[in-house]
Amino acid sequence: MRPADPLLTSDQAAMSESLDALCSKLISDDYLRCLDEEVRYPYEVMDALAAGGWAELCVPEADGGQGASAQDLCVLLETVASHSLAVAQSIYSLWIMGAEALARLGTDAQRARWLPGIVAGTGRIALAITEPGSGSDAAGLRMTAVPDGDGFLVTGQKVFITGAAICDVIVTAVRTSAEQQRQKGISLLLIEPGTAGVTVRKIPKMGLKALDLCEVFFDGVSVPDSALLGGRGAGWAGLQPGLAKERLLLAAIATGALQDVLARCTEYAGVRTAFGRPIATHQLITDKLVRMRVALETARALVRRAAELTDLGHPSAAAAASMAKLTATTDYISACREGVQVFGGYGFTDEYQISRHYRDCKYLEIGGGTSEVQKIVIARSMGIRA
Repeated sequence: MRPADPLLTSDQAAMSESLDALCSKLISDDYLRCLDEEVRYPYEVMDALAAGGWAELCVPEADGGQGASAQDLCVLLETVASHSLAVAQSIYSLWIMGAEALARLGTDAQRARWLPGIVAGTGRIALAITEPGSGSDAAGLRMTAVPDGDGFLVTGQKVFITGAAICDVIVTAVRTSAEQQRQKGISLLLIEPGTAGVTVRKIPKMGLKALDLCEVFFDGVSVPDSALLGGRGAGWAGLQPGLAKERLLLAAIATGALQDVLARCTEYAGVRTAFGRPIATHQLITDKLVRMRVALETARALVRRAAELTDLGHPSAAAAASMAKLTATTDYISACREGVQVFGGYGFTDEYQISRHYRDCKYLEIGGGTSEVQKIVIARSMGIRA
């Protein structure tokens, strides 16, 4: 059992302990190595989590779920990420993110069609915003959806779309009208990847191999008006609450992954000897481990504060989430780099899981808004127009 945050409520502590026990049974180093080697989605673990009712946390009670708070979702993701970053990211990318958008913006018919699948753990929803020419500049998207009878004709390309190859539907940001102000004229459409004219291509990548990253091409795709999620032209405003929450939850994932790095490094440094004693007792190695511990506690504190502000609906929640993501992801990457040093030559091999962390960690500093974007968000909360 891994030590949980002692400041959790009794319910949250029980949730973390239950998840930790389940993940300990399901996720081994051999299993993680197999996922990487076979480049495949962790179906077995996701199915087991769903069978245990954990997918229900991602959907509001009104739609058949349990409607977990932001604080509870952070506990969920941090605990799972302390066993597997890829599994935690799968929960976020394919259960939480899409369910959040549908629950908040969807019609009764849309929620009834897609949310029961998330509750059961059989459904997966992806989100497509990024385009080749508009990564961090999300409002710069150019993919068009022009009126066509009782629907739209969609043409364009999305890139870096997580889970597009295995999802049931993609919440897709498109431009439905040309406006002088870029944030206007953006709408969201629910597009099934099996629709005629949609082509999905997996992109090979250096890490997080268990979860696909895709290019999605839309070549004159016919989409009915009933697929419009939220009002026409209201897509940008509709995305904002979800994007702020994304930063918070990715920070929680980075915090959990950092905990695993610290645990692995501490254990290894306690048994590996050099110059006649465990390397953990050498001052330079001790310094690395202590810095990791301080980083872990700092990240947890920032995630906790941002989650509380999010649940309160406080205006400063978005900036707090950016602070948490900036700190947690940066410190996780630093811990991975130092962790490889702790393991020495073995850290450069696939024999130990620290190398997987080193490959996977960089994604979190880019996905959900780069560290540079987080600094802009934080600066603007200070009244600085960076």
